[in-house]
Amino acid sequence: MSDNEPYTLGNIRLGRGNFDLPPLLIGTLFYQGETLLDRKDERNFDENKAKKRIETQQALGEKYKIPTMVELSGITPEAMVKYLDFYLNNFEPPFVLGGTLDARIAGMEYLQDRDVISDEYVYNAVSNLKNKKELEALKKFKIKTAVILILASENMTSTQRYAYITKKNEPQNVSLIDGIKNTGVEEIWIDGGVINLESLAHILETQQLISTSLHLPVGTAPTLFLFKYSSPRLNEKFHTKYRKASIMFIASWFSNFIFYGAIEDSKECIASAYQSMEFKKTVRSHNIKLNL
Repeated sequence: MSDNEPYTLGNIRLGRGNFDLPPLLIGTLFYQGETLLDRKDERNFDENKAKKRIETQQALGEKYKIPTMVELSGITPEAMVKYLDFYLNNFEPPFVLGGTLDARIAGMEYLQDRDVISDEYVYNAVSNLKNKKELEALKKFKIKTAVILILASENMTSTQRYAYITKKNEPQNVSLIDGIKNTGVEEIWIDGGVINLESLAHILETQQLISTSLHLPVGTAPTLFLFKYSSPRLNEKFHTKYRKASIMFIASWFSNFIFYGAIEDSKECIASAYQSMEFKKTVRSHNIKLNL
């Protein structure tokens, strides 16, 4: 595989080394507090609503020619098994395995029992090499693709974020990237770790640096910081979906993948990414140079 050849997962082609392809948009299902979950027992949920949310994301992705994927998130191991059972009985891989560490490990055990090979899902995420339990699980279940989540301060520069994954600051005197590869992981995606608007600006610069120098898929959750202002389901006045769409527009230019958040927000996020890519095509076709 050449440095810039797209990474393929199932029928999804993910950019690496450039931003020529549309970003892969990943919607999260079964996150804590999601309306379709039973408040008293997160193992119970409305299956019809869950199906509809996945099908809506899929339909919008096909309509706008934007690749999509579902992240299955779980708080407890028992809940994660229920979510995976539902997903595999109704949909095909690939998908992203998220949630707490214990839930992820339970998920990997369940997937192994169901003969779902590790090539068919993405592990989200590793932030350091200090948790032996996590590293042993990556080896045991032969994880092929994993996301590195950069945990940084809001004003950490792109150079410092680059060093976070490349400098030999981890146990055994290895870099985070090399340490994860030592567990058997073959494909690494880099998630910048958004805290606020300033951090997003640094992250987009970091993504360009990593893409050019390391030729790895890069992305982030660009709208994550919006939740600190207000829940759109509690206060209509401060509804975040309009802010979310605007942030998605610029993030789509410099991302190979985007965790856009709650899967029920797929309409505004996918439409925004589509508009962004169309605008990008226009700029390129007219050889327009834009400088901030």
